[in-house]
Amino acid sequence: MTSMAPSSTTTGKTDDLLFRKISWRLLPVLCLCYVFNYLDRTNVGYAQLQMKEHLALSDAVFGIGASIFFVGYALFEVPSNMLLARIGVRATLLRIMGLWGLASAAMMFVATPTQFYILRFLVGVFEAGFAPGVLYYLTLWFPRRRLAQATALFFMAFSLAPIVAGPTAGAIMTWLDGARGMRGWQWLFVLEGIPCVLLGIMAFATLPDRPEQAGWLDDAERDRIAHLLRADAPTSTTHGGGGVRAAIRDARVWVLGFVSFLVILGIYALAFWKPTLLKGMGLSIMQVGLVATIPAACGVAASLLIGRHSDRTGERRWHFAIAALVAAVGLMLTTLFPKDPLPAILCLTLVSIGTSSAFTVLWSMPGGILTGQRAAAGIAIISTVGGSAGMVAPAAVGAIKAATGSFTLSLYLLSLALVLAAVILVTWFRPRDAGPVVEGSIQAR
Repeated sequence: MTSMAPSSTTTGKTDDLLFRKISWRLLPVLCLCYVFNYLDRTNVGYAQLQMKEHLALSDAVFGIGASIFFVGYALFEVPSNMLLARIGVRATLLRIMGLWGLASAAMMFVATPTQFYILRFLVGVFEAGFAPGVLYYLTLWFPRRRLAQATALFFMAFSLAPIVAGPTAGAIMTWLDGARGMRGWQWLFVLEGIPCVLLGIMAFATLPDRPEQAGWLDDAERDRIAHLLRADAPTSTTHGGGGVRAAIRDARVWVLGFVSFLVILGIYALAFWKPTLLKGMGLSIMQVGLVATIPAACGVAASLLIGRHSDRTGERRWHFAIAALVAAVGLMLTTLFPKDPLPAILCLTLVSIGTSSAFTVLWSMPGGILTGQRAAAGIAIISTVGGSAGMVAPAAVGAIKAATGSFTLSLYLLSLALVLAAVILVTWFRPRDAGPVVEGSIQAR
């Protein structure tokens, strides 16, 4: 009797179960960490609603303080990610989250602009390497045909975090203002900083560095993962070898980094200044926190739907471009309603839908370019270039608002940046980028 080899359908279903199991083991912890990562880097946007009055900080001072975070972040991003490749994710997350949590909580002691600048810089230094480190970590577990979905699920936390950020900040700053002699903004930094230390300990205790160290996988499952990852390995050094130097020489890395920079300009400008924009329309701090959840929730839903459709069709360029253009239109329309909350919220919802979806699709692309040590360096470079928008956006918006008295010019400039991002991605990468996800191929013109 001749034995029958397992069919491709059976193998596919078995792999689906395997990677669903991996996703449920890894992604909840990573996503929770990412939510607090977002909270601790952007909570100053809500805190400043009380800080500026309490500490007599100007819009320009706040803008510089919000931006200087990203100076520290950019300087230490690549070194942190290269260290992760050597010592593993468990030790890296423990270091990153423990230090950034303590530095963020220490923001409660700020009394002068100089102290504000120093602590924001240190929070950036300690957070450096978190997101690109996780992206590299995912490449150790998921083959390229499944990496886009895992990446999208992880970045869903980035879209989900604003839903938590607004009501949480509003409640803390309203209900705890004056408790034990502390202002609400001080409680905000403490209650969103200390949990990061605990999450770092939890990540260290629960996340294995590699599949071969996962006690919840059996030998057959570990072998299957190793086989799929080996099948993904490039046959030449075109995509995988060379580490930092090869990643630096890869033009595609810099193009994706610049496109990310243009998108993140809008994301961070709104993250830090949206509370002020809404408060200027006559809303209370609690109302600002609650209203801010509407664009965020719509952004999460849109990123999941558009990310899933992009995965199913294998098309990236136009999914990204259309999403970026939707965000650009939303920003331009927002300028028409400087004092009217309802239409302004609808316009900001378009912005959130566009930026969240564009960001998700964009970050599904690097996994098809790089592998191995080159992936660690390349992802860190893309993240560093993109994240450097945080140095520009809050300070620039603050300076423009101080000079003009409104957000109108800033919103127009951010809209143009999104249009430019769409044009660059569509024209630089070939249509074959819309090919099957299983190939994970991204070729530049």
